Amino acid sequence: MNNTKVEFIEKDQYTIAKVTGDIDAYHSADVKKDIREKMLATEKAKFVIDLSEVNYIDSAGLGSLVAILKDARLNNKELALLSPKQSVMRVFEMTRLDKVFHIISSLEEL
Repeated sequence: MNNTKVEFIEKDQYTIAKVTGDIDAYHSADVKKDIREKMLATEKAKFVIDLSEVNYIDSAGLGSLVAILKDARLNNKELALLSPKQSVMRVFEMTRLDKVFHIISSLEEL
């Protein structure tokens, strides 16, 4: 069984949500809930979702990330996706969501 989890790292200017595992139909609701709660609870205007340890994302996972992005915009927060693997990036490109999300390869790009 996949151990999908989200860990939060607080920095001076931003909060990082480090996701490990797959963001799929089985896990996306929990990932969305954890990230939304933390994003809405923090005072920081910048929020980063680290996807470097995510091997697979499906349509449910994409839907969760879109919902998080919507929440971020409604709450005047800047959301960035950090270092998606090539397989995950390909899904963003195929769905053209790479044009919707701010995708960065390092924290220096914030």
